[in-house]
Amino acid sequence: MIVRENKEGKTVLIPQHDHAAISGEIARHWRKDDPDTSIQRPDAIMAIDQHDRAWIPLDEVPQRKPDGKGFYSFIDYPLTDKLRAYQQGIMEVREQSRYAAILCSRHYCSFFSDDTDDEQIKAFLDREYGLQQADLQTLTSDEKATLDMDQKMLSFCDDVSLYLCMNKPGVSKKDEVSWFRDGFREQFSFADKITGKWVSSEEVRLTPSPLESPIRVLIPQVVVDGDNFRKEKLWVTVT
Repeated sequence: MIVRENKEGKTVLIPQHDHAAISGEIARHWRKDDPDTSIQRPDAIMAIDQHDRAWIPLDEVPQRKPDGKGFYSFIDYPLTDKLRAYQQGIMEVREQSRYAAILCSRHYCSFFSDDTDDEQIKAFLDREYGLQQADLQTLTSDEKATLDMDQKMLSFCDDVSLYLCMNKPGVSKKDEVSWFRDGFREQFSFADKITGKWVSSEEVRLTPSPLESPIRVLIPQVVVDGDNFRKEKLWVTVT
C-alpha cells in the first residue's frame, strides 16, 4: 500500500497493484524513437504492468500499525509477510511468462543488499537467484539481450508511478518526496536524466518526456477519515 496524507490531513491509501497499472500505461506509451523501447516486447510490458501483483492480497485489508498511528505502507510492511507475498506474486507471473518472471524477481531482489545479515532476506535472495538462473535457460539469445534494457524500463516506470502516487497533487518541487526531487536515476538514449514536476494538481510534466504523447492516468485511492473509508478517483495528465 502507498500511504500519504492529503491537504486536509486525512490518510490516502493507494493499492500497489493499481500503482503498477500506471507503470504499465507509461511503458505502453513510450516514445517510438528510443531504440531501447519495450513496446514491441509484450512480456516486458506484462512484467511492468504486473510487477506488484504480490500486493493484491496484502492490500485487500489495509493493516493498521500496532500503535494505531497510521497504516503499514510498502516501505515498512512486516518483512515476513512481505517476502512471502513477493514469492507468490513472482510465481503467478511465472505461470504466464518466464521472461516477465525474471524481470519481476530481479526487481524485488534489487530492494535488498547481497551483504545482508538478515536470514529471511538471504533465503529469499538465494531462492530467487536460483529461479532466475533456471528461467534464463529457457530464454532465446534475443530475449537474454533485452533483459537489462527492460529491467531499466520497469524500474523507471515504477519510479514515475510512485512519483505520481506518493506526492500530494500539485506539490511544489521543494516539498516533493525526496526520492525523486532531483530527477529519476535511469538514463536513456534521449536523456541522461529525466525530471518530474507537478505543474498543477491535475498535471505532471516529465522533462524530457519519454512519452510518445500525453497520457491521462487514473489513480484509484481510498481516503481514510477515522473509521470511514471513502473511495475516490484522481485523474492526472502526464506530459
